[in-house]
Amino acid sequence: MHLSRLLALALAAAACLAPATGLDRPFPPVRGEAPTPERVELGRLLFFDPVLSGDRSLSCAHCHRPELAFSDGRKTALGAGGAQLARNAPTLYNAAFKESLFWDRRAGSLEEQALGPLLASDEMAADPAVVVARLAAIPEYARRFEAAFASEAEPLSFGNVVRAIASFERTLVSQDSRYDRFARGDRSALDASERRGLTLFRSLNTRCFECHQLPTFEAPLAMGVGVPSSDRGIGGAHGRPGQDGLFAIPTLRNVAVTAPYMHDGSLATLDEVVAFYRKGGGRPLGVEPGRIHEHVRPFDIRDDEARDLIAFLHALTDESARPETPAAVPSGLPVLRERRFASSEETRP
Repeated sequence: MHLSRLLALALAAAACLAPATGLDRPFPPVRGEAPTPERVELGRLLFFDPVLSGDRSLSCAHCHRPELAFSDGRKTALGAGGAQLARNAPTLYNAAFKESLFWDRRAGSLEEQALGPLLASDEMAADPAVVVARLAAIPEYARRFEAAFASEAEPLSFGNVVRAIASFERTLVSQDSRYDRFARGDRSALDASERRGLTLFRSLNTRCFECHQLPTFEAPLAMGVGVPSSDRGIGGAHGRPGQDGLFAIPTLRNVAVTAPYMHDGSLATLDEVVAFYRKGGGRPLGVEPGRIHEHVRPFDIRDDEARDLIAFLHALTDESARPETPAAVPSGLPVLRERRFASSEETRP
């Protein structure tokens, strides 16, 4: 038998013998229409092109920067004219699996999510008719819409702008972190500290796993943890006063790259987040008990155990599917430049 065939059989046998961890769970199906290569590439260009915004100064990537796991490093995002928005920009990784989006879960699809910032007067402030006219005047965009939506009577429409962006966002997946390799049976993928942190994460002491469930490390729920804030969250979006102060449970995947944290960016580091939960969330901060879920209770761990827990959270980082930032976009407008920061623990400007 050929040597390469023998090697392949040996590797396959070794994989079969890899000890089961019980952690390797299938991801949910991608929600919405299946992306095509033409729509994904068109959506990628539109995502980085400021031509969509009212004053041609903002692109989607200004609040969702690839080098920051599609967050922006700010406490809260900046909108039109540098206006300070109310909420922190969440990562877009694995948004394709979500049944609802935004901190207040008001969007039921990626298309609806993309439409929100485009039309919001304090964000991109796009005028649909103006956007379509601008894109139609750019030959490359006209060609790309014709190719991406060839079966439609009107390929270049504002609705298809949104569909193309959503198609691109469906390709932003994060499923191959060192944790994932460990879950699939590679015991060397996590070091001793990270393994201890994983055990703590899944323990009945911390109960982290109850709200950040495998394999997405989030849950299709909203809850209150007691961050002091006047933001009504779910209650404001859906007109339900009894749900004031409740927010979507965010994913912990790539959490080491997406500081600062919480809906208002009020916690700058993972150390601060763990300390917040060790004390029982907002309970010692005077937040009314009705805004804090019963699962958010103080837990007692040593400082070295807290460091292990944070080490495990770092092992959830995976940006292997990060798309390339285009060097140029068809409009000719400036493309967002990547920025690196000295530390994921600083509140980044």
